[in-house]
Amino acid sequence: MLLRYLSILVWAGVGSLAAVAQAAEPLRLEEAVARAVATNPVLVAEAAQLQAIEARAEHEALPTPFALGGELENVAGTGSLSGLASAEATLRISRVIELGGKRAARQSLGKAEIGQQANLAEIARLDLVSRTTTRFIEVVARQQRLAYAREQVEQAGQTRKAVEAWVNAARNPESDLRAAEIAVAEAELAEEYAEHELESARVTLAASWGALTPDFQSAVGDLQKLPAVESFETLVARLPMSARQRALLLEAEAIAARRRVARTAARADLNLSLGVRRLEAFNDEGLVMSLSMPLGARSRARYGIAEADAQLAALEARREADRFERHQAFFALYQELLQARSEFEAYRDRMLPKAEEAMQFTRRGFEAGRFPYVSLSQAQKTLFDLRGRALVAATRYHQALVEVERLTAVTQETQP
Repeated sequence: MLLRYLSILVWAGVGSLAAVAQAAEPLRLEEAVARAVATNPVLVAEAAQLQAIEARAEHEALPTPFALGGELENVAGTGSLSGLASAEATLRISRVIELGGKRAARQSLGKAEIGQQANLAEIARLDLVSRTTTRFIEVVARQQRLAYAREQVEQAGQTRKAVEAWVNAARNPESDLRAAEIAVAEAELAEEYAEHELESARVTLAASWGALTPDFQSAVGDLQKLPAVESFETLVARLPMSARQRALLLEAEAIAARRRVARTAARADLNLSLGVRRLEAFNDEGLVMSLSMPLGARSRARYGIAEADAQLAALEARREADRFERHQAFFALYQELLQARSEFEAYRDRMLPKAEEAMQFTRRGFEAGRFPYVSLSQAQKTLFDLRGRALVAATRYHQALVEVERLTAVTQETQP
């Protein structure tokens, strides 16, 4: 996998990778990513574009071709030039002789452009892996949200029955029963909303591998387990080696290669031709040779060199600006990651245990007739709200970690 996240995230029930998801089997993260990488049309397009650039580079690296030509003069004229008696027929072969290392410069440019496209394809693959992983996390989170909603419906129903019994026994007012019925209706609406949200997330995930409808029932994952993250200093040191920073370096190499092509144009090429001429008037043949060279090549080449120099200067300025912006953005992302973890651990270790104890204590008091219904309702609401907030914090952590891995992913240099 391209992202270290895929190897350090502890997913529940991880086993051997299946080639194709079965409708009745839960989907694992590795499988979702593998399917996306295998079938997503964006990667197919990038691969086809790489083939096109490779073909163009091979074409541009070819030597100049030979040209075969001929001429027929002094025919169908008047007087002594009538007919073919004074005809002069010439058959020649010619070729442009490149000087100044033009072919080698074109080969270097082709190699640089292939490297650029290969890196773009790698960036597209990293983005796809990251996007698919984020969508997978969203499915797992919405599954858990739906589970909480169903549990809340069940508890609200049980509480309504208990309140109804106390109302029938004239211990609680009729208003408590109406409030309990409203709580059931609200819980059922929340459950319906969670079902719609989950279905939307499943469709979005399936789109990662080009499916219009989900071909899996559920996703397997445990968002409660937060993988450790490396220090900021360790991660930020990888930014200059990331695929996106490498894209700027490859762009500089391509511009430098185009500058070399422009420099070679300063030396004019020779146009050499050699042929045989037939003179009908003398019934003889003779060799014909010509040599030509265009003028003004050096002055014309200056424009291409100046353009490349300006592009290199602009790129260097963009690289410098990008370096500061990326550092600042990555620092903010890392702080978001730490904050999400801190929030989740606060909910898990400090607030949720107390909320669960409070809810159990309040339920026992309600059943014993010591606490009113509103106390139990508030305790239940507090517990489920905290569970939801903890889930949101855990989801934020996992998705921020995926983004960290995307930005710091280091790729091997692609040799064309």
